[in-house]
Amino acid sequence: MPRRALWITLLAGLPLLLAVIAFVLSRDTYQPYGTRLLNIRPVEANQFSLIAHDGSTKSLSDFQGKVVLIFFGFVNCPDVCPTTMLELAKVYKALTPAEQARVQVLLISVDPERDTLEKLRDYVTFFAPTFLGLTGTPDQIAQVAKKYGVFYQKSEIKSATEYNVDHTATVFALDPKGQLRLIYGNGKAAETARVVEDVRWLLRN
Repeated sequence: MPRRALWITLLAGLPLLLAVIAFVLSRDTYQPYGTRLLNIRPVEANQFSLIAHDGSTKSLSDFQGKVVLIFFGFVNCPDVCPTTMLELAKVYKALTPAEQARVQVLLISVDPERDTLEKLRDYVTFFAPTFLGLTGTPDQIAQVAKKYGVFYQKSEIKSATEYNVDHTATVFALDPKGQLRLIYGNGKAAETARVVEDVRWLLRN
């Protein structure tokens, strides 16, 4: 092939080559620390409607545009709940003010019979003023827990008001569209810096 024809061929293919390079470079190669769902679960599968500790009704759509971190727990929890909430508070406080405005932490009570709105308010706001506690009827809580694959049951029952609640200790991370993207098993949220990077990645998506 004559040299001039070769250059013409190369130049003609240059835009396509540049487009391919731009596409490769633009691909998100970030590897999350949290367990990534192979199939992103649609928004409809994550929806709920519960009562917030301020008495308002909240649904997932109210947090559109925010990364939502959900944990199922209860006020009288002796260990895993306060530990996890403290871990989430550290993550939240490590974000910039602008990022914090786009992140919402929710504690969904698995003990609606004892967790009054006042108790939920005092509990969650101890960790951060913007954290929200959510509750509902036992049936409503059961339905939401089922959606997220959360197990819970009363244990060590001494009376109608004295008991423990065994429950799944997982943190669920939803992107600004309301899609469930990452989960953190018990203790994984303790890696503050790595969870912060995950949150920032979700904010970009």
